[in-house]
Amino acid sequence: MMTPTTTAKAPAAPGRQELESGSYEYSIYIASTPEKIWGALTRNELRRHWWRGHTVDTDWKVGSPIIGRFPDGSEEFTGHILVANSPTQLGFEIDEVSWSDEFKGQGPNRLSFGLEGFNSLVKLTLRNVAPPRMLELVSQGWPAVLSSLKSLLETGNPLPLDEVFGPERNPGKGQLE
Repeated sequence: MMTPTTTAKAPAAPGRQELESGSYEYSIYIASTPEKIWGALTRNELRRHWWRGHTVDTDWKVGSPIIGRFPDGSEEFTGHILVANSPTQLGFEIDEVSWSDEFKGQGPNRLSFGLEGFNSLVKLTLRNVAPPRMLELVSQGWPAVLSSLKSLLETGNPLPLDEVFGPERNPGKGQLE
């Protein structure tokens, strides 16, 4: 289920101007447990399978830094953890993307994952609050990426996301080897 993008003013962090922000929400049902999905979201040994080699460096404690990494190990983004209530809520804010100057100073990019159990199913809801241009980019990818997570947990195999996105690459460096 996808919720259309809406536009609202985001509160400005210190040193940032107040800019337009929107939200994107996507829910998917997965035949798994909240604990297994939590592990797939937070453990790099699982994350790298469903998210095309992407990983994060963090201890998943509120206020701690988070650094996203491309498959080649280069920095993708930096941010901080907003919420980590295992196994029901996970959220972080991306302070800066490392692959483009286009989004500098444009306001927050917040991601939250909610997990709600229904017997043998879990409803995983992603909410992304970000500037409209960032939402335009990420909303195209979230359904495929979360479907890959679902496939990994249900079948043991992630989706071949290269068929959707083409070869993995760091936009700041070109194609990864």
